[in-house]
Amino acid sequence: MLNYIIVQAGGRGSRLEILTRNKPKALVPVNNLPMIFHLFRKFPDKKFIIIGDYQHEVLEKYLKAFADVDYTVVVSKGHKGTCAGLSKALEHVPEKERFMLIWCDLVLSKEYEIPESDVDIIGISKDFSCRWKYENGEFAEERSDKQGVAGLFVFRDKDSLLHGAQLPEEGEFVRWLQLQHHTFEESPLSGTKEYGLYSEWSKLPRLRCRPFNRLDVKGDKVYKYGIDKQGKDLAVREINWYKTIQGTPFKNIPHIFSYDPLCMEWIDGKNIYEYSFIPDEQKKDILQQIIGCLKEVHRLGTMPADRDSFYNAYIGKTFDRLKKVRELVPFANDEYVTINGRRCRNIFYHREEVERLTMQYCPEEFRVIHGDCTFSNTMLRHDTEPVLIDPRGYFGHTEILGDPAYDWVKLYYSLVSNYDQFNLKRFTLEINETDIKLETASNNWENMENEFFHLLDGEVTRSQMKLLLALTWLSLTTYAWEDYDSICGAFYQGLYYLEEAFEMESAYEPYFEKNIRTIDSALHSISRIQMEGLIEDCAETLRDGRHKIIATGLGKNVPICEKFVGTMLSLGLNAGFLNTNSAIHGDMGMVHPGDLVIILTKSGATEESIYLAELLKKREGVKLWLLSFNPESILSGMIEKKLLIHLDDEGDLWNIMPNNSTTLNLIVLQTVANELARKLNLSLEEDFRPNHPGGAIGAKMRYGK
Repeated sequence: MLNYIIVQAGGRGSRLEILTRNKPKALVPVNNLPMIFHLFRKFPDKKFIIIGDYQHEVLEKYLKAFADVDYTVVVSKGHKGTCAGLSKALEHVPEKERFMLIWCDLVLSKEYEIPESDVDIIGISKDFSCRWKYENGEFAEERSDKQGVAGLFVFRDKDSLLHGAQLPEEGEFVRWLQLQHHTFEESPLSGTKEYGLYSEWSKLPRLRCRPFNRLDVKGDKVYKYGIDKQGKDLAVREINWYKTIQGTPFKNIPHIFSYDPLCMEWIDGKNIYEYSFIPDEQKKDILQQIIGCLKEVHRLGTMPADRDSFYNAYIGKTFDRLKKVRELVPFANDEYVTINGRRCRNIFYHREEVERLTMQYCPEEFRVIHGDCTFSNTMLRHDTEPVLIDPRGYFGHTEILGDPAYDWVKLYYSLVSNYDQFNLKRFTLEINETDIKLETASNNWENMENEFFHLLDGEVTRSQMKLLLALTWLSLTTYAWEDYDSICGAFYQGLYYLEEAFEMESAYEPYFEKNIRTIDSALHSISRIQMEGLIEDCAETLRDGRHKIIATGLGKNVPICEKFVGTMLSLGLNAGFLNTNSAIHGDMGMVHPGDLVIILTKSGATEESIYLAELLKKREGVKLWLLSFNPESILSGMIEKKLLIHLDDEGDLWNIMPNNSTTLNLIVLQTVANELARKLNLSLEEDFRPNHPGGAIGAKMRYGK
């Protein structure tokens, strides 16, 4: 019985070129699993002693996060060759115990089984070339692909390996075996592959499914299987989604032949990301069709939004995943990370801010969603008709339905940030001492970003998409666990887009803060005596029930006057609006003796307002008030009763547009209306309710809700 496996994983892996820039060879992914995890999956009940050297810290952190086998890591720091660390590793193998020694870049075939034998065994390559060969009981430094020394040895026990000799601290293990005249029983390794060369690794297909799924294509049918608990759970949700959609008129999904197993139509077409170099007009048409399909899906059902599911889908799940890799990703504990020259805030230091910004986008209702409509999960049947595949089937704790923006951000994920190329490992990641360089190949659809927002006008905002895009990348960290570079790259992509989202959100904050201070200062500049005088004059005008309050203005003050008049009328108070321009063309006939006229003008120097004031001053019994911002103006000198506001800035780019001034006028006039309601002892039932028989207010008055 063999219980122990020593894995030589200490080499630099320089022949794998860029693949081992940031990680040891043992973590290079092969068919969606790190090389060493193929051993873990094949021998889950064995005890592994793993020899590390190059990037051993990364190896140890990665194994701590994701390995689910019994393992020990020994470090052979400073020694070279396949002998390095073997002596330390052997210390963890008990006496008289059979054990295997294997190189980490060897991926055994599914059929391989450890031979039951009392003699030492050597694995012989039959499918790939090796630098050493073993034939007729002899080692020779001669390349062979039929008798090659593949890098797998089984020893009866430690004594059988050593025969009283001392293992060197470094050097070639096979050369040492040659010098010891060690003999083995041969075990052919047909179907086994060695991935120590980039040229061999690069021949691997770029798999489109995760390590928890398997796809089998048979003729015009595709069979999909979950191969572990995660895959099987996701398969149940995917099947439920297809069953739900099949009961609707929606047709842009594959034809389903069976659910157990899930068997679907093979789509005669390509994934959207494969349509890289088609004309822009064709891209616009495709994008319009995809968005149209998703909108159709969203119309298939609704429910009230579940804030807990919304939080979990965007925040809870993301932080759970990030927590698992925080100690694994370089710079993940730093407050700032420099990525492609941009100083990015680290999400771990801004959780509350991210939660606040995200929760403000929680919708009122959930809709049926696809949940994973990236370019990788959207195809064009016969290059013309969009087909949605691989639905997610859930959102947070909710099945089938969720936030529609979740679909839009997954589409945005491919459109703008090239997720699909990243998923196919078409990116380069350079982790330096002080910063990160990250480049991802392009889907060549980025120039459709404006078209995306044009087609979704009113449904999503740019700042919303940037924020949710950041969270989507950050959530990918653990989902892409099979590749260390993908984990790190997803984290850095997330921080990069999060910084963009922060900058877009914070762009409003200085404006809001400055304007709030400006408006607050202006309100505090208003004389209490002037304000009380205006309110008292208005109350006196209205008390006998025969006279009215008239607001008059020009330009941007017109809607302010109209809003004031609307509020007054809703209270049952007599009020009217007089356009300053129209006044001299007959409308001044609405002004009667006893009425009170409030003239709104920022400058107090407008010719039309001055002329109107001159005419009104000649009308017997008309009370005249000025609401203005210039104490030195012509009108301020003409009109005795006035309410003057000191305003420092209009709040626009040039301090010239009527912005803060109209806001202040509205606040003042609405205050007047509300104070009049109090002074005149107006009743909700007798004065307000009769004027609101309809609309939401009417319903609330009738039913109290």
